[in-house]
Amino acid sequence: MVPASSRTPGRPALSRRALLVGAGAAALVAAGSVAWPAGATSAPGPAALRDLVLASARRPYTGVAEASGRLGLPELPQLEQATALFTRTTRIRAFHAGPDRWRVDELTPAGERDTYHLGDTETLWDFGSGRLTRVTGSTSLRLPRAADLLPPDLARRILAAAAADPVTALPARRVAGRSAVGLRVTPVDPDTTVAHVDVWADAPTGLPLRVEVAGRADPGRPVLISELTSVDLTAPADDVLTPVLPPGGTAAEVRAVDLTGALRVLGPAAPPARLADRDRRPRYPDLPGVGVYGPGLSGFVLVPLTGRVAAQAVQGASGAGAVPIEVPTGRAVGVSTPLLSVAVRAGGRRGALLVGTVSPDVLARAVTELAGQPR
Repeated sequence: MVPASSRTPGRPALSRRALLVGAGAAALVAAGSVAWPAGATSAPGPAALRDLVLASARRPYTGVAEASGRLGLPELPQLEQATALFTRTTRIRAFHAGPDRWRVDELTPAGERDTYHLGDTETLWDFGSGRLTRVTGSTSLRLPRAADLLPPDLARRILAAAAADPVTALPARRVAGRSAVGLRVTPVDPDTTVAHVDVWADAPTGLPLRVEVAGRADPGRPVLISELTSVDLTAPADDVLTPVLPPGGTAAEVRAVDLTGALRVLGPAAPPARLADRDRRPRYPDLPGVGVYGPGLSGFVLVPLTGRVAAQAVQGASGAGAVPIEVPTGRAVGVSTPLLSVAVRAGGRRGALLVGTVSPDVLARAVTELAGQPR
């Protein structure tokens, strides 16, 4: 899940593509301009580079990126497209004038799906359906999308979430024809599945150009890689950022849909104050039943499910090789991947999905505690 403050809500149709990327992640850091001094003769150190990266949201650029993941995730009802970003290569084109003025296109073999964001307005263009959709309203939590896997957005979100973890320098490399300096953030919590995250950024501006995320199971082989394959550090033209309804296209207007509303959970119980020795963080009070536990890269998210959706998820995950979790009531299963852990519980009219970059044991303990509490 991604905080809507990092990018405002996107496509109202839920997909499995990005349910899991932001579990426990913080919103983008809203920082002022920080620059590498013009007279500097050496690249910034890792701590200074982290500051540059976090402050790079206002840096304009245009470019094309590729994001590749190799995670095996279970089928989840109504989230059929959400895991695809983590199991295939996605091509993304970006036009970024600033945090509130940007356009991102997801390029597919059949065409493209474009998201335009101008101030408080977001518009979606789907080439396949020929439909231009204006999204109204807002939500504090949404499913992530292709735009969230752009190296600048992904790097800033991870570094903000891992603010307390140490960073070390990496050798410089060429990315998109530019000299990029690197840093590695290594989580200190032994319960996280993240071994390290490597970021390479343009030295003068701090704009992230490449991100690699490695899991503890195989730290030498990243499970998620996102890289700008071409980049121009100039602002895009205004007309590129303005959606246009082409001849023959149709227009529509929809309200932004948050995760809770999309899964149609009515009257969910309040999330527990503590699960698996992790306190619930004060996040998303407007989303009943949703809870965020633990800090940064060692946290997980609790999402309420209807009984029907939970039962389907348990059945589907079981067929995909999920491990049963013994719970006091109902049924629960766990799925582990090189980076993400998932647990689903079904029982009666209510169920729950837990997901995060924590070990399967943490989620098994959490779902067992959850099943033992009155809901």
